Amino acid sequence: MRTGLHDRPTTPEFVLLTGSLGSGKTSLLCDYLSLPDSADTGVIVNEAGEINVDGAVVASGRRDLPMALLGNGCVCCSFGDDLHSAIDELLVTRRQAGAGEFRRIILETSGLAMPGPILRSLMRYDRAEYRLRIVSTLDAVDPEAADVLFPIRSAQLTAARSIVVTKLDRVSAGGIAAAERVARKFNPAAALVTTGDRQDRARAAFAPSEVEAKSVFGRFQAIAATDHSRLGVFLAQWPGPVPWGDLGDWLEDLAGLCGDRLLRVKGLVSVGGVSRPILIDGVGTTFAEPRWAEADLAAGRGIVIIARDVDLDELTTMSAAYSAEVRPALKITSRRAA
Repeated sequence: MRTGLHDRPTTPEFVLLTGSLGSGKTSLLCDYLSLPDSADTGVIVNEAGEINVDGAVVASGRRDLPMALLGNGCVCCSFGDDLHSAIDELLVTRRQAGAGEFRRIILETSGLAMPGPILRSLMRYDRAEYRLRIVSTLDAVDPEAADVLFPIRSAQLTAARSIVVTKLDRVSAGGIAAAERVARKFNPAAALVTTGDRQDRARAAFAPSEVEAKSVFGRFQAIAATDHSRLGVFLAQWPGPVPWGDLGDWLEDLAGLCGDRLLRVKGLVSVGGVSRPILIDGVGTTFAEPRWAEADLAAGRGIVIIARDVDLDELTTMSAAYSAEVRPALKITSRRAA
């Protein structure tokens, strides 16, 4: 896979979309896929957990979207040949459909992913030729990183060729300026995207302007892989539909137990009396309004929990009340020693 700045203009592009947990990567990607500009784009989605919620969300916006899923956990910790296989899958499906070559493939990584190992894996891919570009999102609401996540976020930002500031509608002009200062501190050479309109922002992120194309970019700054030992990934599952009230109580107790140690909560849950699964999406202890998911896209059920300094015993003890005979038995397991 070629990555030089002097590749032929007709060479398709491989975009590595990275960014911290809950920083708006999936929303940015969905905004782009809604545009005509996204024609001839393939997508690979990876999650830190085996319930690939982002894949379901992305696919629900476009039924004809060429997409492959990487459900092997944190993409920077356990790649193997999975990424190569996902690229192959996209290319084979595309050729079988007779739709011509992709102009662009976008890999959306987990928020825990370090760019370095992904780049090394891509460099070993020799079955197609791509120009490589890294795009990182930066949450304007929370641009600074907690100590345990600092190595991850700093690696994502310093590797980026473009930094897209997200959630601009939730902060003041001063908040946007603060996010810009963070971006410049880590990577003054990156193209900074702070467009207010969501579609224009997505277009600028994935179809860069001539100004960015002519920019002089610094070399990739390698940062040592962070120790994930303080981060845990857990999976909470009910064997059948759960009453809506019980689910709400459990989420509230989870937030109360973990507090600021809770980093990400995301999953699909079957609720009693409802035919379609419910999408649960939380960043920290703040949860988005639950919404329906397409039943045929929801292959797995469960809630992935990513937390700092939380062990399985804490979650199991907290959840014991939700495993009584009158309720479907809730089971929590550790999916990866993060």
